[in-house]
Amino acid sequence: MSLLKETLKEITIYDWALLVALILLSVSGLFLVKGLALSGNTASIEVNGKLLYRLSLNEDRTVEVHGPIGITRVEVKQGKIRITDSPCPNKLCIRQGWIKRGAIICLPNRVVVTIGGDDTGEVDAISG
Repeated sequence: MSLLKETLKEITIYDWALLVALILLSVSGLFLVKGLALSGNTASIEVNGKLLYRLSLNEDRTVEVHGPIGITRVEVKQGKIRITDSPCPNKLCIRQGWIKRGAIICLPNRVVVTIGGDDTGEVDAISG
C-alpha cells in the first residue's frame, strides 16, 4: 500500500492532464471510426473480387453465393443484411449478425458483403 501512496505522490498535474487527454482521444476515436463506416440502401456481394450482386436493402430476399468452398447464403430483411449460412469452419461471418453499415467478410469462402451507396447507380469515391 505504501508503494501506491508513493507513486500517487509523484504524479503531477501534467501527468493527470495527459491521462485525461489520452482517454478522451481514445473514446472520440471509437465514434470517429463508427461514423466512417459506409451506410446506404444497397449492398454489394463479391466473390474473389468479382461483383455478383448489388441488392437493395429495401427489398427482403435471400441469395445463394457460390464460393470456392461452397454456398454462402445472404439474407436481406428490413433494411439490414446478414450471412445466414456458410461452409467456413469458424462461422465468424455468421456470428457477425445483422449489419446496417460496413461489411461482412467470409475469408475461407472469399465472399465479401459491403453496404454503401444508393439505388441511383452513381459511382462513388470508394467503388470507383
